[in-house]
Amino acid sequence: MNDDIILQQAHRLYGALPIREIKAGHSGSLVFEMKVGDRPCILRATDADELKLSHAVFEIRWTGYLSQRMAGIVKPLPSVRGSLFEVVETDKKKVLLTLQEKAAGRHVNPENPGEFNEALFGELGSIMGQMHRLTIDYPGNIYNPQFRWNGPHFWRKNIPIDDEEVRQGERRFLEELENLPVDRDNFGIVHFDIHTDNFLVDGPRLTIIDFETCQFNWYAADIASALFFLVQKGAGPLSVSEKDRARFAENCLLSYLKGYRKANAINPWWIGKIDLFMRYQMVDEYIAAQLSRPQSDRFEDIQLWQQYCDWHRDGIIHNKPYVTIDYKRVLESVL
Repeated sequence: MNDDIILQQAHRLYGALPIREIKAGHSGSLVFEMKVGDRPCILRATDADELKLSHAVFEIRWTGYLSQRMAGIVKPLPSVRGSLFEVVETDKKKVLLTLQEKAAGRHVNPENPGEFNEALFGELGSIMGQMHRLTIDYPGNIYNPQFRWNGPHFWRKNIPIDDEEVRQGERRFLEELENLPVDRDNFGIVHFDIHTDNFLVDGPRLTIIDFETCQFNWYAADIASALFFLVQKGAGPLSVSEKDRARFAENCLLSYLKGYRKANAINPWWIGKIDLFMRYQMVDEYIAAQLSRPQSDRFEDIQLWQQYCDWHRDGIIHNKPYVTIDYKRVLESVL
């Protein structure tokens, strides 16, 4: 994509001027910090093929709906023509432009227990509970198989798994998932990517950002995914003992669910399915690790990378939990 043309079009369509390009933490889009007058904003430019364009429209309408009804959601901004998205041409390519407020705050430090703690987990749970409750009644919450959790928009849809035993493990998880019940109270649009890069803290306030992987999935899967990422940062594989991982995860889930239930109800049966959703997410993490280069930002050396991949592979093929949680005790404490 041609940066100069994109920035010219952003000025024409939004009255926005560039401050800097943001390089990290975004899935293939060009991202710029901009300003409209004195208001800081974030511009995202994405190749507008048919699927990406339709998903971006799906995403921006949902986030617009949420941000008008609750705090904690980054707010999309309209163009001068009143549209929440614009499509422009550059180098014979269509590009989708969206603009949103720049959320206040910074990324949390997982190594600081003063901020990466049960209060944070409870607040994240409360925000997710509000999102799910509002989404149930959202008029656009009409199932579209294009944006299903393992549909055409799924990030690894066309990435082959070379390891036959891992493929068998994934098929086992998929069979269980496909048999789960689906209705308006347990299945709908979810963020499904709430990790430490995708929310900002500003004192006691949190703001969720980056909805690019939003999809139709079970609401309990959204909880499980957030728990997966929080445990990965706070007590990840290879970093602490399994006993310490279990203690951290259980306290994290307890706080998260207590926050969630302040905003939305959840059937206890679905809390028992969180383990299944995290087992399946281990396949995602295994493939993501396989695609990462040793000695990259994620892995210091090839030995650590190999140990990390092997840990997930062993869990997948032997059907082990991502982390051992006493769900009965969690239910007793929460309910």
